[in-house]
This record gives sequence, C-alpha cells and structure tokens, in this order.
Amino acid sequence: MTAPEAPDLHAAVWGAAAELFARNGYPEVTIRAIAARAGTSPALVMKVAGSKEELFHRTATISAPALPDVPVSQLGPALVAELVDRQRRGDLEHLGRAMMLRVNAPDPECVRAKFLGGYVAPLTEVLEGPRPELRAELAVSALLGLATTLRFFESPALLADLDAAEAVYGPIVQQLLDAP
Repeated sequence: MTAPEAPDLHAAVWGAAAELFARNGYPEVTIRAIAARAGTSPALVMKVAGSKEELFHRTATISAPALPDVPVSQLGPALVAELVDRQRRGDLEHLGRAMMLRVNAPDPECVRAKFLGGYVAPLTEVLEGPRPELRAELAVSALLGLATTLRFFESPALLADLDAAEAVYGPIVQQLLDAP
C-alpha cells in the first residue's frame, strides 16, 4: 500500500476516522480500521493522530445543517422536509450521527455540549417568546425521534409513505416551536 502525501494523509486519516466513528461508535473503531479506510498504515495513523481518543476529539464534529431560510412560523415543516429529503437521498443524517458519536464516546459530556451548541442553540436564537430553549429542545427531540425511527429502525410504514409522514410530522414540530 502506498501512503498518501502528507496533506492528503491528514485529510484521509481524519475523513476515515470521522466516518467510522459516526457509523460505528467509539469502541468499535480501531486504528487498524482507520488506517485501512485511509489507505495507510496504523503507524502513520498514530503519527498523524497521536491516539484514538485525540483522533475522536478532532473528528467527532457535530455539524448541524443551517436552519432553513423560512419564517419561524414555517420552520417545523421545513425542518421535517429537510430531514425527509436527506432520507430520500440517502445522505448523512446529522442527528443520527450526533447520537452515534455520543454513544460510548470517551468524553460524552463534550459530545453533549457540541450537540446542544450545534442544534439547540441556533434554534433557540430564532425563537421569540417564553422559554425558547425548552421549545428548541423539544423540537430537536422530536426531529431526533423521527430521524432515529427512519434511519436506525427503518420503520416500514414511515418509509413507505414519506410524504404522509412529512405532512403529519411537520405541524407537530411547529407546535413544539410555537408552544407557550
């Protein structure tokens, strides 16, 4: 196996680690698996990363998509529509990734803080009225539930009629955002 050049090596190692940690969780990922995915040796992975835990902290990012550019009164359906569209395309589900990163993380509190900062904080900032943080957390919880049911449990009824799921669930998330 030919090792990638230095800048490419770093990118390959970090990309492989990010993908494997998000898909498999911290305990299941090995330096050997990261090396194989990156096309290099375990020794070079260690040289680039330092340790598995350091590699996890560097690559275990929580990157929530930007909030849809819609009025707050239409945000619930728009958030559900984006989640359903990711499901249709087979794209990475950010909420599911965040959940996988938290499970068995070497520092679960760090992942929790990244999650709250990436998902709840931006939503809280756009909400007006009483208890915006609580309403944001409830809406994110509902979205996480839908994402988990679609991706991890592959719910047959939901997957068979994503349009109906979107039509029913969007207003529910909006109710949580609008709650007094």
